[in-house]
Amino acid sequence: MSTEEPKKKRSDAGTPRTAKRLSCQRCRVRKVKCSYDTPCTNCVKDNIECVQPIDLRSKRPKATQVIKLENKVNLLVKFINNFKDCPNIDAKNELISNTNLDELLNYDGISTSQPANNIIHDQHDEEGSGGISAVYGPTSVYGDAIMSNTLKSMTKTGKDNSIDTINKLRNDPDVIKCVQLFFRWQYPDHNMFIFRESFLVDFFTPKHNSLYCSKTLILSICALGARMSDDKAIYNKSKEYYQESKALLLSSMNHPSITSLQSFMLLSFYDTCNGHNSSGWMLSGCAIRMGFDLGFQLNPELWFVKSKNDVGEEDVAIRSRVYWGCYMADHFISLILGRPSILKMSDASIPETGDLPDLEWIDDFTYAGYLKQKGLDQDKPTSYISDPLNQIINLINISDNMLNDIFTKSDDANNEDLNLNSRWEKLFQYNKEITQWKRNLPKDLNWTRESLKASGENPTYSGIRYYYYILLLCLNRPFVGIENEENTNDELSPLSICLDAIDDLYESINRFQTQHGYRVCSIFIVYSSILSISILLLTNSRIQLVSEQKDRLHFFMSVLHGCSKTWKLAERSYNLIKEKIKHSPMKLENTAPATTSPSNNTLDKQSTAEVPTPLSSVGSITDQQQPFLFDDSIDFLGGPPVLMTADLFNEDWEALFPDYVFNSKN
Repeated sequence: MSTEEPKKKRSDAGTPRTAKRLSCQRCRVRKVKCSYDTPCTNCVKDNIECVQPIDLRSKRPKATQVIKLENKVNLLVKFINNFKDCPNIDAKNELISNTNLDELLNYDGISTSQPANNIIHDQHDEEGSGGISAVYGPTSVYGDAIMSNTLKSMTKTGKDNSIDTINKLRNDPDVIKCVQLFFRWQYPDHNMFIFRESFLVDFFTPKHNSLYCSKTLILSICALGARMSDDKAIYNKSKEYYQESKALLLSSMNHPSITSLQSFMLLSFYDTCNGHNSSGWMLSGCAIRMGFDLGFQLNPELWFVKSKNDVGEEDVAIRSRVYWGCYMADHFISLILGRPSILKMSDASIPETGDLPDLEWIDDFTYAGYLKQKGLDQDKPTSYISDPLNQIINLINISDNMLNDIFTKSDDANNEDLNLNSRWEKLFQYNKEITQWKRNLPKDLNWTRESLKASGENPTYSGIRYYYYILLLCLNRPFVGIENEENTNDELSPLSICLDAIDDLYESINRFQTQHGYRVCSIFIVYSSILSISILLLTNSRIQLVSEQKDRLHFFMSVLHGCSKTWKLAERSYNLIKEKIKHSPMKLENTAPATTSPSNNTLDKQSTAEVPTPLSSVGSITDQQQPFLFDDSIDFLGGPPVLMTADLFNEDWEALFPDYVFNSKN
């Protein structure tokens, strides 16, 4: 009987059953029994509309369908999150343009031919269009594929450099202010690789094929210019400009252009000036590599450069400025980091930079225009950028020879004498060449200590001067603590050269801060102050500092303190020195008050009390130290003079201020 009943039930399985109805919505909420009528008795009794729910129990989705829907939702959520994380509208537009929306919406969730993560395309997966602007040499395997460097191909196509984008930035008052601050106070200096006039022309009258202005370059300029703004809102945008420009650069590596090259170099200085030397070093390398990709070192008239018919004389002049400006910037970064330079004179065939006509309408972006706004006039006519740059290139060639002969060990097979006396003799010879370079400068570029007292506030002329002094201090600093009686010409000795340079720097920087304050000091002033303090402290352990040198020490400390708001490098350097002095066995009596400035960026009383101190005279140096001072092996001269070799918290950086300087037992 028990076996038949189930069979009977199974045989009845095909007979229709009465569908079980659902309670109405009101009865469900009230949790009362529903009559399942339409309307139900409860709703009729209370005179309320009876709402019947939709029965979906028989329409449950399959497991595979659930997985598809989950994957599709996850993909859409990922796209929305990426869209939300885009820093600006242009980045959002680029994300949309790189995404196949049809595939995104029609994604079935389990396709094996194309993973979900690949629907949002990576620009590097696509065939790059940047190759059309590349330049290849005669031995390259791509020789047959050289494309003409037309104006269209040398700019990145896309929305980032559209006329509307440039116009939007041009109409932003904060952007205009940042560009003004940059060109007034940081140009030319180490930024000669930018041709101001060509940038401003393309900035104010953008064209579809603009070569010398782009969104990335504008943001890079603003990142540096904003550092000098007194407006807190603009100042706080500096990092935002930097991050946006860097993101755009890294996302367009396959589209090399002159403006991208310039942006990489500007961001390199942004990092270096804020103490991030490793990042700055790498970004400058990217700039130079991109320049080589564009062939910026080549004369367009060379037989294997196929763009000669497409580049006019004006473009050649601007490209020349870009290359030789990068040449100067590369050697400056290499000098202060103690690392080898990349650009070599022998690699370049492009002629030296020349001058182009001035523009009368750019006064708001020049120091001369700033003087006019203040009701002041320049004492002498403005010198063009090309002549100072060409003179700096000549100076770099001298310093390169000096680095090779003095700071680089030669092959032992040559049996060249590398003892202290031979290096010392060469040092005097090169010091003579460098000082002779200064004497041979044209009249409008030459200067004396007296002229620094009168014109040290003019940033237009300061770049060549500060580069000269930084070069002298870097190259002579490793020899300051070494005594040698072989050469009696005291004027060319490392100590005399350095102390004279420090006195000149004092006059120039003092004049600048008296007229303009510390807020708009260039990074050249910061590096000059760091080197001056380092050398004064090195001499501090060997000779008794006179009152004037104590004043210099106080002054350069106040410069670093005053520049701390603008450049993080100054702040970190100041804090490092102060921390060193705090643990030194002796303190310096404050013989001179801190120098004041119109911007009120002065040392506070506590800081002033902690500035460096003269610790020991030459008579207090023990005999045990003499072998160190006269050791012919001098291993520390095995490479270039190291100013900074890593980020500021790296111990190598403290080589500027070695511990023995602060130890009275030495």
